[in-house]
Amino acid sequence: MPDNIYLFFLFYFTILFSIIGYGFFFNHVIGISHNSINFGYTGLFGLFLGLIISYLSNFFLAHDYIFNSIFIIVGLFLFSYTLLKKFSFYKKEFLILLIVFFCLFISSLVFKTHDDFAYYHFPYTYYLTQQDLALGVGQFNYGFRTPSSIFYLSSLFYLPFIEYYAFQFAAIYILGFSNIILLKNFYYLFADIKFKKIDFINYLSLFAFIFINILFYRISEHGTDRSAQILIFLLVIEILYFANLNKFSSSNLLYVYTLLAIIISLKSFYFLYLLFLFPLFIYFFEKNKNLYLTIKVFIFNRSTIVLSSLIFFVLATYFFNTGCLIY
Repeated sequence: MPDNIYLFFLFYFTILFSIIGYGFFFNHVIGISHNSINFGYTGLFGLFLGLIISYLSNFFLAHDYIFNSIFIIVGLFLFSYTLLKKFSFYKKEFLILLIVFFCLFISSLVFKTHDDFAYYHFPYTYYLTQQDLALGVGQFNYGFRTPSSIFYLSSLFYLPFIEYYAFQFAAIYILGFSNIILLKNFYYLFADIKFKKIDFINYLSLFAFIFINILFYRISEHGTDRSAQILIFLLVIEILYFANLNKFSSSNLLYVYTLLAIIISLKSFYFLYLLFLFPLFIYFFEKNKNLYLTIKVFIFNRSTIVLSSLIFFVLATYFFNTGCLIY
């Protein structure tokens, strides 16, 4: 950690706001109204977009100080422009964001790193900051044969002054954005109690929030699978939300596809979680009795077309960059 704790704090929130900025941009491209923006999912959208930029750019450029500084500055511009323009809509969300990530900042200062951090997590991430087109590097280190998107994302945080000390931020941001989403669901639980309604999904969000923050509290020790496991809780909740909607909502399916894409990119064997879409597809078909509508919702919806292409892009780039392809 840098000797100056204030410098560490400054970069922690600077990178965070930049990610939110890219999330705002993603919301605009997809067409999500500012009235329904959730800062938790906006942050995950920003991480997802950063992941795509990281994978694509590394074919041509190393993620050095110059490239990463430009990436962060552009994100900060998008964040400042959008927040100032619509601050009245975002001030409550922004306050929750600050509280959650301030608490996580304190917890990030303790505990050791993951056992594999020195083995291949740090070397692989640092390699991406020094070289472009990481093809066939699995021959140098067995751990390099199983890269994760969290390495590519973390390589974007290699910046002047703080250097490689921000490599742990990606896991913190995933946990923080997930907590914001679950806390908002928990807030809706009080509204349900007030109107004497019972929504089991909100109770599930409460239990997921408690479980995640008790079992996964050692943020610095998170590996590539811990972040994916946290997002799997959100995935199950969003699938249940989607299955229980009386009326189709493209935003919920957007969340499902985005979560699936990030989860799969974090660990390749999570590709199996795509199987969750089959019972959801069948359930939607049985509910509407219209095959054309079901196919249109799951495949030809604007959001799902974009996200499906990004999922396959992440997977293709993942396999292309693994050392498994060359022996």
